[in-house]
Amino acid sequence: MNTRRRASALWSLALLAVLAGCSDDPSSTGGDGGAGATGTGGSGAAGGMMGTGGMGGMADDAYEQAIRAASWVEISGAPSVSGGAKNDDIFFFDDDHGFLASGNDHAIYETQDGGASWTTAFSATGAYFRAVTFTDAMTGFAGNIGAGLAPSINDPNPIYGTSDGGATWSPVTISGEAPAGICNFTSAPDGTLFGVGRANGPTHLATSSDGGATWSSVSLSSWLSMAIDARFTSADEGLVVGMGPGSKCTVIRTSDGGATFDTVFSSTASGSLCWKINFPTDDVGYVAIQQTTLGPSAFAKTTDGGATWQELPLPDMGAYPALAAGFITADIGWMVSEDPLEPAYRTYDGGATWEEDPSLKAPINRFRFVDVDTAYAVGAKVYKLQLDYTPSN
Repeated sequence: MNTRRRASALWSLALLAVLAGCSDDPSSTGGDGGAGATGTGGSGAAGGMMGTGGMGGMADDAYEQAIRAASWVEISGAPSVSGGAKNDDIFFFDDDHGFLASGNDHAIYETQDGGASWTTAFSATGAYFRAVTFTDAMTGFAGNIGAGLAPSINDPNPIYGTSDGGATWSPVTISGEAPAGICNFTSAPDGTLFGVGRANGPTHLATSSDGGATWSSVSLSSWLSMAIDARFTSADEGLVVGMGPGSKCTVIRTSDGGATFDTVFSSTASGSLCWKINFPTDDVGYVAIQQTTLGPSAFAKTTDGGATWQELPLPDMGAYPALAAGFITADIGWMVSEDPLEPAYRTYDGGATWEEDPSLKAPINRFRFVDVDTAYAVGAKVYKLQLDYTPSN
């Protein structure tokens, strides 16, 4: 094992102490993140946007060439963190208007110019914001990991909402067994909203069927000890990922809106955690596996909408604490680590082979594909991918 691999292994072992998730103190590393915009591509909420799905199943050689010709560029004016920490979520209505969740700064930031400049839309002492999403230009939600995971994180409100485009925010009332914290939001095509959390438990699924006006919550403790991300295709049908029995990366599936679940994937190795789930098409999906032991480095893939999954290798020989999985088509995408010493990987063949992408620097937690030409990646820094592509007729 070379120096970088040894460092990665030590980094991953250290994560066992905090398990990198919603347990982060602002000075620590790790984390989960937010959700993508609506689209067949996966988690998120906001009608009409590309979402984490990107171009989906589009087969276009010119599009692939445009991606190969482009590079991720760091946005110098965006909020950033150091010391191995990261921002966790980013959400864009269009190329220019977006929001960023920074637990490190206890804040939600807003940009109107594609990330060149940012203002503080909302801040709350004691909160650690993991997720941000909007259902329309006025209505949005911010997920807080909740109290009890670090002395400096003592805000018990799991969800804050805004009804005026982010000008003001207030805690959301949740009926049922309220979640201790929220790590991610997602929405179904019918507009049903879901929030999941949290990484170090307890685990819950929060649901709203009226655009976020009212919320209810149920426990996921029978299936997961940690809940990180989700993807729902209707109010009833969905997937939640996190850590299940045996301390393994686990994907569970429901067909009754979260009342019951079946386990559809469990990773080979213990000490692993499912992080981001991403569906570039209705059928093809990916899950980043955060290895917190010595490996093997891997990710999970489905080609039948999440009914069955296959565990596949990433290049690293040791542990690779993968956080972000982002695919702009069914075959073209990225997988990025939490460990700043590890490379970012990209694939052009659906994960059969991988190569390093030197234009992205770990940690990265969330990808956003706004449209066919514009994508963002958020982590310690914020990166933008701008393509020069004209669809063929």
